[in-house]
Amino acid sequence: MTESRPEQPPGPGSNEPLRLGAAGAAASSWIAVLTTEHYNMQTQRAATISEANGRASIFLGALPAGLIALGFYGHPGHSAGTTTFYTLVLSSLAFLGVVTFIRCMEISIDDWQFKIRITRLRAIYAELVPELADPLLAVAGAEQAVAMLTPRRKPFQRMLSVAGSIGVITSVVIGADVGVLAYGLHAPLVTALPGGVTVGLVTLFASVRFQSSRWKGASATETSPGSI
Repeated sequence: MTESRPEQPPGPGSNEPLRLGAAGAAASSWIAVLTTEHYNMQTQRAATISEANGRASIFLGALPAGLIALGFYGHPGHSAGTTTFYTLVLSSLAFLGVVTFIRCMEISIDDWQFKIRITRLRAIYAELVPELADPLLAVAGAEQAVAMLTPRRKPFQRMLSVAGSIGVITSVVIGADVGVLAYGLHAPLVTALPGGVTVGLVTLFASVRFQSSRWKGASATETSPGSI
């Protein structure tokens, strides 16, 4: 006589779709786990947005303060003291801009990954309760329909982010820093000015390439097998 075993709900490796009704007495536990995980990821997303705004505010607050200090100093010329003061102020702002840009770039990727995981969790909701599939799809479709720029202007999309904006401003500061340093070292203005502009443009191009490489790496990691 064979002993009958209770039917087990389909597991993660099963080909059968998950259904909330198959959980039986564990249905409430399933819901508690999913909603708790959803809440945790939403909280982490809010924390990333708050940190990005805070870091950008610190940089954008320090930038006018440094420029005001340069304006109050107001000693044009090639003297060593003037060049040192201007270079120290602009170099400090450039360093703050670079670290803010890199960290905001990391935060943007973290926020995107949390969004992807929340979307996957919503797909699990639709699988557990098929009756929710249409409402969830309608909401997700409305979110995906929002587009800031046309495909032709897609390369400028990154500049609309916090990291992209900080990258542009930092490139200007670095270019100004190089131009001031060259002018302080007795380079003529017609040489120092184009030199600073060139360095600023190169820095801006490097920041765009850095963003592209980081986003490609994050996309490859997120879509690789076994990614969570």
